[in-house]
Parts: sequence; structure tokens; C-alpha cells
Amino acid sequence: MPLARYIDPPEGSKFITSGGSGLIYSSPSIPGEVYKICSHDPDSKENIEREKLIFQNMMSVGQHPHVVKCFKVIENGVILERADHGDLREYYQAGGVATIYERIKWCKQLASAVDYIHGLHIRHADLCGKNILLDADRKIKLCDFAGSGFCGNLPTVSAEIGYAHPNRDQNRRATVKAEIHALGSTMYEIITTRRPFSSDNEPGVVAHWLNNGVYPSVYHLPLGDVIMGCWKGKYPCALHVQRAIEFAISEGLSISIHVSWYTSSSNVECVSWHECTLELKPEYSSP
Repeated sequence: MPLARYIDPPEGSKFITSGGSGLIYSSPSIPGEVYKICSHDPDSKENIEREKLIFQNMMSVGQHPHVVKCFKVIENGVILERADHGDLREYYQAGGVATIYERIKWCKQLASAVDYIHGLHIRHADLCGKNILLDADRKIKLCDFAGSGFCGNLPTVSAEIGYAHPNRDQNRRATVKAEIHALGSTMYEIITTRRPFSSDNEPGVVAHWLNNGVYPSVYHLPLGDVIMGCWKGKYPCALHVQRAIEFAISEGLSISIHVSWYTSSSNVECVSWHECTLELKPEYSSP
């Protein structure tokens, strides 16, 4: 019998989706598990091998509740927990909703997950909404470590425009500063359901704005000060971001309620703001 090809999926599994780093298949026997294996892409095998090493490291020290759980490392990939709601970006785009309390809670959970991976010398290098999963309990799980930086090895992937640090060297090396910048952009996406910059903007234009310190206005947003602090390099590590979120929760969040409408003649959006104080319920101050 010939040897199985490296990219062969498990027998009886069903294809779910593909990404830049690999292919996702359902488990043939366990509904709550998925297989992630490499694709035909020449870089995929290398990236999946990196992900296997990263998950082996996590499994040896104890996995984090807000990082996707790896059940087993196999020859051609990894077996991971399945998130019922898929990734957060697609969830929002498909009309999924979340209370403001949930969004703030997810930001805190994400900061905690980033602090955990940084403590293991892992640099995700592509923090954004598409790499955050939402499980059945409506908790987020950071995912996709294929090509991430690990133990001094540079990442082979890079952050999206608007998430990437404006300094190319920081972004290339996925430094902590670059990761915190991307964390701020991801928190913006969690809170607003949108990316910081429209896909209609040319990448060169966005890069020019970031190089000149031009970011979206966040003064009206819950955690707006924290998001801007991430962009401006205020926080030396993700733990400080998590603590800033916790402090904002404990103090109560002053936010603006965004009311918008479109004029029938010009299709121009008009906006008004109403200040209020958001008082979080006690259960949202826990992980």
C-alpha cells in the first residue's frame, strides 16, 4: 500500500474551509473537533510545522481558556476544538450580534490570550477578527498559529493593513510593540464590528496615514482610550492592556451612543452622539 500523502485528510471527514495556512476538515467521529492540515501551497507545510511546535509547547505548560484548544498533534497537522460560531469577522458579516458587555468581555479575553502566548515566546503576527473564534458559550478563542513567530524564529506571516505596525521592521519581526498595535486594531474590530480602515482605501494611503499617526476616532467608543493607547505605544505588554480594560470596567465606562441615519437626497451619513455612562454587570468583570 502506498504511503499517504502529507495533505491527505482523515478518512470520513468533510471539508469545512481553507485559509492561507491550511485546510480545515470535520472530525469523522467527534463533532466537537476539527482537523487542520497543510494544503498544496508550498509554504503551508512549513507553517503547519511551526503551528505543531507551538501547540506542543502550549500543551506541555497548560493551555489557555481563550486560545483554541489543541487535542492532539498529528503527522500532517493538528486536531483542534471546533467553535460553533466560526470566526468573529464572519460572524459579524453574517449579521451576528453581540451586546456591548460581550464585546468588552471579548477584548479582555483577547488581551489575556495575547499575554499568555507572549509569555511562551510566541508572536502571533496576524492578530485580527478572522483569527478569533467564537464558541458555543460565546467566549472567544485566539487561533491560527501557522507561521507565527516562536522562540526567536521570525514569523512567515504578517498582519493585515490597518493592523500592522507602521514601522516595517517592527511588523516584520512581530515585536511586542507590533503585537500590541494589532491588538488595538482587533479590539476596534470587536467593539465596532468593522476593521479600522475600509477595504476601499488603498493600502498605500492607509500606510501613509499610519506613518503620520492618523487613526480612526475612538473617543466615543467603549475602551476607546485603551485602543488608542495600543496604537500609540502606551502599553509595554498585553498584561498592561488587560489591566487597563479591567480598570475601565471597574470605573464604569463613559461612552457615546452612536445614532446615525442617511439623507435620502445625498446618501450621506449623518451622525449625532449622546453621552452616557455604561455600568457593567459584575459577571462581565471575570474572564
